[in-house]
Amino acid sequence: MRLLKIFPICLLVTLLCGFSSRSILGSFEGSATINQDPDQRYLTLTITENKGELQLEGMAGYLSGRSAAPDFSGKCHKKAKQYQFTFEDSFGNEGIGTLTSVKDDIVFSVTITTLKDPRCLPLYHSMLLKRKKG
Repeated sequence: MRLLKIFPICLLVTLLCGFSSRSILGSFEGSATINQDPDQRYLTLTITENKGELQLEGMAGYLSGRSAAPDFSGKCHKKAKQYQFTFEDSFGNEGIGTLTSVKDDIVFSVTITTLKDPRCLPLYHSMLLKRKKG
């Protein structure tokens, strides 16, 4: 009898935990200008789950196609109300960052810890990324 009272609570906690970790999954994109530069930078990001581990992949660049356009990937985990991640890009740059949920979208924020190609640095600023539909 006591087990029947505990089971619905355990089920609810399991569902809520599963929902919160999956809500970040999906594909996101955004673009923005930096300072006085009229050329917009863009960023695309896909977050997937593989064997209980969150993975992210993305690419960044300028809409005009100028300069570097790195691909990046890394691992992500939930910490408090944010997701933290580490990444390495195709130019050898490495960094840490956070993803913060804003309704159905996310704010992508990065700190470069190892800079190998300074052309990539302007691409890694905080940016609001919208969830891709469909």
